[in-house]
Amino acid sequence: MSEPQPLVLSGISHAYGDHQVWTNLSLSVGAGEFVALVGESGSGKTTLLRAIAGLICPQAGTIAIGGISVFKHGENTVPCEARGVGLVFQEYALFPHMSVRENVAYGLREPNPDRIESLLSLVGISPDLGDRRPSQLSGGQQQRVALARALAPRPALLLLDEPFSNVDAGRRAALGNLLHRITSEEGASVLMVTHDHQAAMSLSDRMIV
Repeated sequence: MSEPQPLVLSGISHAYGDHQVWTNLSLSVGAGEFVALVGESGSGKTTLLRAIAGLICPQAGTIAIGGISVFKHGENTVPCEARGVGLVFQEYALFPHMSVRENVAYGLREPNPDRIESLLSLVGISPDLGDRRPSQLSGGQQQRVALARALAPRPALLLLDEPFSNVDAGRRAALGNLLHRITSEEGASVLMVTHDHQAAMSLSDRMIV
């Protein structure tokens, strides 16, 4: 018997008042697959990630993660914290009062210093930066810390919201290669939303427009 797909969306519809965001949207992400969802600003990309993570509730359709139904009949059946999904927000959403290590540790249910140090090394954050606050880091470093925090609990599915929007053009290729290598090593399936067609084509196994 084949393993269930990390993500299956079927017939998802959602609206804000008179504005229809999606109608009967369906997509899937296979095991170990890196999928890029490309669309213009305001097309509902971030809203879709929030729906998958359980932060909002669509109005119709079904969402299954790892073969488990997490949304159906207009209701979230599994809360966001129990979905086993890692989410990296466009604005990173790091806790400003916490150190780098504390931010990464927040994603763990139990303390695991070895896992924290391993992840910081994996994303290229040197040990001497571990006690700094996010405000003391560059935008690229904050992005790496946010990625490490999302990967900390070893999610089967990682959701990335415009991961290159706050990184200068000269560093995007290097960060993209790092991102692809890290997610491959961690064994995570990825759904990335972006308006950067070049990044989508160079990183993804499959691109959805």
